[in-house]
Amino acid sequence: MRNHLCSLMLHVLLFVGVIGHPQGFASSEMALIPAGSFKVGSDKGRVNETPVHQVSLEAFYIDKYETTNAEYRAFVLAQPRWQQSAIKARDYLRHWIGNDFPVGMDRYPVAYVTHEAAQAYCEWRGKRLPTEAEWEKAARGGQLGQLYPWGNQVDPAAANYDSRDVRSGGLKNMQRYLKPVDYFPPNGYTLYNMGGNAAEWCADRYLPRYSRQGVNQQTLPAKGPFVARGGSWFDLVFDLRCTARAYALSGAYYHIGFRCAKSKD
Repeated sequence: MRNHLCSLMLHVLLFVGVIGHPQGFASSEMALIPAGSFKVGSDKGRVNETPVHQVSLEAFYIDKYETTNAEYRAFVLAQPRWQQSAIKARDYLRHWIGNDFPVGMDRYPVAYVTHEAAQAYCEWRGKRLPTEAEWEKAARGGQLGQLYPWGNQVDPAAANYDSRDVRSGGLKNMQRYLKPVDYFPPNGYTLYNMGGNAAEWCADRYLPRYSRQGVNQQTLPAKGPFVARGGSWFDLVFDLRCTARAYALSGAYYHIGFRCAKSKD
């Protein structure tokens, strides 16, 4: 009985990050995206989705779920310089009280996290933010011509979006309309909430149009604006398309979260 209790306590400590980096914690929570070339962008969307161009990607892993409040709490407890009290960015972790997220929202995506903080979290986990091209390939779930992460038809049961009775975004409505990270069905790569819920930071600096060279960005840019993909609970379904692009400065926003990626060794 005593050995069982000690084992249980050790598991808890590893989860909250009290005794260091949680090695292997999310290894089973990542999906392998195969190597290959595909066409990025769309001629049927917004101007910033053009020109359509081909990008060749190496195989990589990406988190099946958006990073949760509970996972991010483990990070800030292990890395105090990323706690709410230490970060000067406006609205950083605005929905938290100190180091505690709202009651009952442990499996909800963390939001109000800056691009820099998201990257720091991923690095702490031995990972990184996905590039924009990686994110788009992952969102399509193996169906390269697919319109939405879940298919080609609008489906309110596949994602949360377009909350028509919401007059504005912000803390109160975010807590009301967000869903747990495993609430909706996964796409063809077993990835959850690639459309809707929280939009997601990508590594890339945002450019208003693609270059034609088809380069997969590998180095993190020094400053933004940065790409955010996937749309959120507040956005129109048009913004949840696999090719839809948005951007923001490296601030903290109620509708933007993130997930991590990792190159295949």
